[in-house]
Amino acid sequence: MSDLQQLIQRAVHQGWSVEQRRGGHLCWRPPGRGVQVFSATTPSDWRSLANVKASLKRAGLIINGDRSHGES
Repeated sequence: MSDLQQLIQRAVHQGWSVEQRRGGHLCWRPPGRGVQVFSATTPSDWRSLANVKASLKRAGLIINGDRSHGES
């Protein structure tokens, strides 16, 4: 399973909706918030995947059990 597929599974497990748009991009929506994050369905390199993870984390997705944002 690819890193992107694992990320999608993690998001869906946390109540996010992830849908593919006509242009081939993914639209990520967290539960109960009006935020949308868009990403490519095929990240071109490791930096693009890292950038998607950072954007999703800022929007509230918990990645690797990390609850950062200044909380301990």
